[in-house]
Amino acid sequence: MNNLQSKTLIVVSFLLLLSACKISPPVTTDYDADYDYSKLTHYAWVEPKDRSKVTTLDDRRQINAIETILNRKGFDKGNEHAKPNFLLRIHTITDKKTDVDTFYRVWGYYPYYWPNRYTGTIVREYEIGTLVLDIVDPVKKEVIWRGSVSRKLGIYTNRSPEERASLALTNAEFLLKSFPPGRITGATKAD
Repeated sequence: MNNLQSKTLIVVSFLLLLSACKISPPVTTDYDADYDYSKLTHYAWVEPKDRSKVTTLDDRRQINAIETILNRKGFDKGNEHAKPNFLLRIHTITDKKTDVDTFYRVWGYYPYYWPNRYTGTIVREYEIGTLVLDIVDPVKKEVIWRGSVSRKLGIYTNRSPEERASLALTNAEFLLKSFPPGRITGATKAD
């Protein structure tokens, strides 16, 4: 194998390895350390206060993804036979962010630089969307666990419904990775 082939093989191997990595979005969690999470078995969604608000397709995908992950972890949706012992509430927050990059360029080569120096600045504004999931004790009406996951808005642009559902499931996996606190995160129930 010649030198060019070996370099090409190394680059291709590196790119395949890099593409296999899941880049995790920023996730934060907070919880009541004194709460007994072992008694949680059945969940239900908190009804929105504003019933006139329309649920979007992406909202529905996110709710389905959260339910899928909770079901994998052994939790079931409550019904008239199994009263829910924890409630779920989601809401979203959007925030504008700004990136500023400054580039300095000098013409020429060392030690003979041309007197023209060029400074360029690129300013990019974008929006960050944060999905917040609250888990509420239905008796005390208090939040016992909160998780949030943030992503740059626009990740759904030009994506099929299947790709959007897959992204929602990935968000839910990262969001619920540490729920319930103290449980081994790899333990899941068979589908």
